[in-house]
Amino acid sequence: MTIITDAVEKLRTLLEGSGCEDGIVTLKRNPGASRCQYERGVTIEAHFGGGHGQVVTDFPIQATTRISSMYGSPLASPQERSAALTIINAATGFLCIARKLHPCPAECYDFCLTELRTALKETSLACIGDSPTIAREFSSQMTTNPENADTILVIADGLISTEILLLVERLREKKRILLLGPSFAGLSALIDMEQWCPYGK
Repeated sequence: MTIITDAVEKLRTLLEGSGCEDGIVTLKRNPGASRCQYERGVTIEAHFGGGHGQVVTDFPIQATTRISSMYGSPLASPQERSAALTIINAATGFLCIARKLHPCPAECYDFCLTELRTALKETSLACIGDSPTIAREFSSQMTTNPENADTILVIADGLISTEILLLVERLREKKRILLLGPSFAGLSALIDMEQWCPYGK
C-alpha cells in the first residue's frame, strides 16, 4: 500500500453503495491551464459529475474511465498514478470534501512564497519532485538526503516515481511531510496529510 492506494481505498469506502463509483470520469490534457508556482509539467484535468480537478505531471494521460477502475489496482505505472491523483481530485471536489482544487492566481505567488518561507524558517528540508522555485528559494536549507531533513516537501511529480513514492511511504511516520500545491487537494483531504495551498481556488 502507498499513500495513493490508501486514498483510493478511503474514497471507495465513502462512495460505497452510492452509485458514484460507476460514474464516468474524463481525463484530458490542458496545456494552457494555470499552474502552481511550485509545480512543473503538463496539467491533466478530470471531470466528474460537475466536479473538476487537476494534477501537474510529467506523465499526462487522456482517457475515459470510471472511479471504480482504480479499486484494487496497484497503480503500478506513472500514468496510472497520475490518473488516480486527478480522479481523486475531481471526485473529492464533487463530494465537497476538497475545496482548493486549482492554483492561485499569479498575483498571490509572492504572498504564498513569503508565508512558506516563514513556516519553514530554520528547518532543514528535502524536496521530493522537481521544483525550480523551491530549489532556488530554499537552497541554503536543502539536504540531498531525506533521512537528514526535518521536513520533506513533496511536489506532485515526486509521487509519480515508484522509488520516490516508496520513500515517502517509508518516512511518512518519521518526518514532517508537506504536500505542495493543489494537485494534492483530494489526497490530503482523504488521508489527512498536511498540504500547503493557502491561496488555491
